Amino acid sequence: MEGVQVLDRGSNPLQQHGVIAGSLHAPYPDLAANVRPGGMLHELARASGKRIIFYCAYGERSAMAVQAAQDAGLASAAHIQGGIDAWKKAGGPLQR
Repeated sequence: MEGVQVLDRGSNPLQQHGVIAGSLHAPYPDLAANVRPGGMLHELARASGKRIIFYCAYGERSAMAVQAAQDAGLASAAHIQGGIDAWKKAGGPLQR
């Protein structure tokens, strides 16, 4: 997934499913701080030029994260629709 940064947006539900290898953990309660200028995700996107892709267990919180990221100026933010559940059903590799 060159040029893409995948971000694990949840915690306990994803521990049950596994995580996408190479993803970063960015908890939802820290989202506002992470997406604003100076925040970890904002600076990662700016410095690396990578697109920020959020995912969570079923795609609900990651959809909200995309909106928050776009509101903070990360226009290319996206998410895995259907979350890690859809990723698994599509045969995407997971790391436990």
